Amino acid sequence: MHKQVARIVSVFILGMIIIISVSRVSDFLQMKESDNRYASFFAEKNQIEVIFLGSSHVRHGFFPMELWNDYGITSYNLAGNGNTIPISYWTLVNALDYQTPKVVVMDIFDMWPGRKIGTSWGMVHTSLDAFPMSIHKYQMVRDLIDDKNMTAEEGDFVYDKRWELLFDLGEYHTRWGSIEEGDFDNQSKLEANSAIWRGASPLIEISARNEYIYTENNNLCYDETAKDYLERMIQLCADKNVDLLLINTGYDCNDEAKYFADSVNEIAGQYEIPYIDFTDLDIINFESDLHSSGHNTHINFSGAEKFTSFIGQILSGGGQYRLSDYRNDVKYNSWWSDHQAFVNSKADYLREQSSLDLYLMFLADDDYNIIIEILDKSILSETNNRCMIENLGINVKKLNGNSNLVAVDMSNREVSYISNNYESDSSWISVLGELCLKEDLDGQQGGDTGAYGMYLNGQRIYTTRPDESVKIRITVINRGSGEMVDVHTF
Repeated sequence: MHKQVARIVSVFILGMIIIISVSRVSDFLQMKESDNRYASFFAEKNQIEVIFLGSSHVRHGFFPMELWNDYGITSYNLAGNGNTIPISYWTLVNALDYQTPKVVVMDIFDMWPGRKIGTSWGMVHTSLDAFPMSIHKYQMVRDLIDDKNMTAEEGDFVYDKRWELLFDLGEYHTRWGSIEEGDFDNQSKLEANSAIWRGASPLIEISARNEYIYTENNNLCYDETAKDYLERMIQLCADKNVDLLLINTGYDCNDEAKYFADSVNEIAGQYEIPYIDFTDLDIINFESDLHSSGHNTHINFSGAEKFTSFIGQILSGGGQYRLSDYRNDVKYNSWWSDHQAFVNSKADYLREQSSLDLYLMFLADDDYNIIIEILDKSILSETNNRCMIENLGINVKKLNGNSNLVAVDMSNREVSYISNNYESDSSWISVLGELCLKEDLDGQQGGDTGAYGMYLNGQRIYTTRPDESVKIRITVINRGSGEMVDVHTF
């Protein structure tokens, strides 16, 4: 009898060791992209009051840490590249196991009419891998991938691979040859990484708009699948006492997506749900704020700053939503350290840019004070430079005269235009305070003739000498701390 009990215990222990070992190996081999986006969502239990859902339009369009800094709103961006409305629904079902949001902001852009999941199996993994195993995740996989004939863009039948979303080892067991340094990150590191942008990510490109002209088309098929899951979302939020705000960010989408987006007006009216169609509003600048154009139009960093500012005013204004300002709550002090990491990350993106237009794109940020010294005005007409400078609130026409030095307070886009004749001890009063140009009296530039220093409120911000290869010099200062972020020349 004792031998049988001992054998049973031994088998049980061996089984547990195997299960734990397989789980650890699975976690190690799993691609970390999903965790690097969403891990902190699960660590901050019941701290998130706003959840963003949708496709890449939302992931690249709304920055939770800006909402924290401006309004004290605790939010997370759970949108994912290629996400469908059915995936958004199931994302919320699973998210509610870990958070009790007061508001859900959901984009209804219908990228894949008739499909429950997008065509990229890798994107599906990235959107869902971070969610721990649970009954709701099991139900999600069964429901989303119930069509035996559904294929991914790689040509695989995804029905046969569906359980890989629950047991990652099946998907990632061949990764031994492609292990990277990031695969060794522990959970704390993954949580710290994801807390910086909280699911969001900026897009770095500038594209001209390819405006789509819609014509009457009576042969369009309506996406009943998307409607079904949208109504499920509405019911779920009602059952959980969560306010639902529907939005559409699908600029210049194709006829089918436009057809569905227009129908949401009726659905929202029927259920008395607010619906904001961003494509009908004057929020972004189509010269400066687009990353790509056409059916799958995306906004870039500058456009996302404007989207975030707009939605922040909606969420915080008028008392419609039951959101609190936690900026002075000591229980949320970690959000401030995460916000500083976010500010540092934005500054890193800025400093990495080698082209002026993309550098100017990252300057479209309320965190900065800017001083621009224009040494060769021909640069204003190169590539996208003119529209990107105007995007900062600068009137380029005023630079066509004698003005060649500008100071900008990005918090309100207030600009000072200065005529700099490079005379020693020249000084000017600007929106940022007193600017002063002085000769290089202490030899910072080796005593070279013509060397000079630029000072702001008595503090030297840079010392330089004339250089014919430099057309423009930009000084960036953190508006809150007064610390120097960058001095860059092009």
